This record gives sequence, structure tokens and C-alpha cells, in this order.
Amino acid sequence: MSDNVLGAVPGTSASIPEKKFSIIIPHKNATHLITRLLDSIPASPDIEIIIVDDSSTEDEKRKLREFDFGREVVLIFETAAKGAGRARNTALKHATGKWLLFADADDYFAGNMLSLIEKYYNAEEDIIFFGTGSVFNDDITQVAYRHQRYLKLVSDFVADPSQDNEDALRYYFNPPWGKLIRRQMVEQYNLRFQEILASNDIYFSITSANRARKIAATTDVLYIITVTPGSISNSFSKEHFDTRFNAALQANDFLRSINKRKYQQSVLYYLARSHAFGWKYVLYVMQKLVQHRSNIFIGIEKIVGYKKMLSQRENPSFVPKK
Repeated sequence: MSDNVLGAVPGTSASIPEKKFSIIIPHKNATHLITRLLDSIPASPDIEIIIVDDSSTEDEKRKLREFDFGREVVLIFETAAKGAGRARNTALKHATGKWLLFADADDYFAGNMLSLIEKYYNAEEDIIFFGTGSVFNDDITQVAYRHQRYLKLVSDFVADPSQDNEDALRYYFNPPWGKLIRRQMVEQYNLRFQEILASNDIYFSITSANRARKIAATTDVLYIITVTPGSISNSFSKEHFDTRFNAALQANDFLRSINKRKYQQSVLYYLARSHAFGWKYVLYVMQKLVQHRSNIFIGIEKIVGYKKMLSQRENPSFVPKK
């Protein structure tokens, strides 16, 4: 099915000249939150904003169509619900910026975001990693926990740019946000998101990290993650669980294929938690682990803090130790 492209305000997406930065935002029933995100993005001629609606309700789509953006925005409506991965892939077809940034509709950028990214416009690296922060969505004055692992990866690399710290940053920093990614690289290697229910960004992140010739990092905070009860990252259902499990297996297959098995995701969590969906599902998980030659001992040190591990992994806030 074709995309319903409203285009820029005014005009269409084809009328927009090439920009320095393209910000890609998947949207679904979040017009009450997207104002905060848009307010955090300066109205600059150097910035292109692409919002792709993942088949929201008719009322939400109406609100989005009538929204006073006060700037040029490419607004695309998917004709069927395909998830954030599909929305991001659709946006990539329309992006013109030299650099890509990704944002979720319920998050926002730091107040000095434009000055932070402008200094890297002529950088020779393919990916620039930034510091991140996190807050609770119902009270943004309260610091949350979701940024901690990502900030540590960045901080470790900035303090000691050894090969181990570089690889950890490349292959453990799985979300697409909090980075500048060179669009030319993405298009050259046809890097795309998986069009699945959850964890659609892991494969894109590790494959783009692998293709990046050089990376750079700064602890300057660019992106603020919000913690929202009921969001996909906090969902615990069989469908979400199974999608994440299979995404982890595919990611680990890729990491082994490029001799980066050290940075595989832990599958111990999936084995330990699979009983929640019955013994048939436990057997299914065990069979998949054998088929993919998975090392269930990755992350075994977390077994001492079992309950904490489960809670963290479901939020999620777990990074396997090197």
C-alpha cells in the first residue's frame, strides 16, 4: 500500500531542498506528547522533520493533520499499521539531510540540540554518539534510569577509546536515537529497520555500527528518554516477548558472523522467563536456542540478582558485561 504523503507545510516532500539534518519521528496516537518533542527542535532551515503516522485512530490522524507545526514538516500517513520499524523505513525514503537523527514521539531533545549537532556537520565519522538523559513522563523533573547504560558506554569510550570500548559502544548502543548517523552510509548499504512488533531497531543499529568506518562520541547530552508505563519497552506479553526473543537471536547470528560474538545479547533472560507462557513455549525457546547455537551463559553473572535482572530486562536496562 502506498503512503499518504501530505508533504511539507507548505508544498510537498518533493519541494523541500536538501537539508543538513533529517529528524525521523514515528507516531501513533501521541499528539498529546509530540508537542513537547517538536518544541525541543529549533525552527531552523537546516533541519528537516519527517513524521510518519503508523495508522493512528481517525481522531488522532485528524489532530495531526490540523496541527500547527509553525514550520516545514513532512507528514506521512501509513495506510496500514506496520509498526515503528516500517514508519522509520518509510521516512528514510523521503529524508534529504546529510545526517539522520531518530526520535520517539514521547521523548525530546536537550535545549542546546542544534549547537550540539552543528559542530559535527563536517565530521569525517559515520556515526556520532551523544550522551543521553532520562526522566519519568508524568514528572519530567524526576530523573529516571533508562539512560544509564547508554551514557556509561559513551563515557567509557570517551575516557578510553580502546578497541574494546569502541566495540562495546558500537554493538551495545542499540537504539537509533542519541546519535548522528550519516545518511550516505545508510543508503549505500541499504540499511533498514526490521518491520516487526518490537525491537525493530537492534538489527539496524548493529549493522550500521558495523558499516561505520569511524565513530566519535561526546558525553554532551543530546536526547532525553522518557519512561512511560504501558509503552512497548515496558510491555510483557507473549507476542512482544517472542518478537524480542527472535530479534535477539538474529542480532546474535549477525554478531557471530562478523566475529563480534563477545557483544552478543544475553538469551538467558528469555530462557528464564519463557515459563510464563507455558511449557510448550519453554520447549520452543530451547529448540530455537539450539538451532541458533546460542550461548545461554552470556549474562550468567546476573543470576545472583535474578529478580532484579528480570525487572531491569523488561524495562529494559540490561547490558551484558564484557
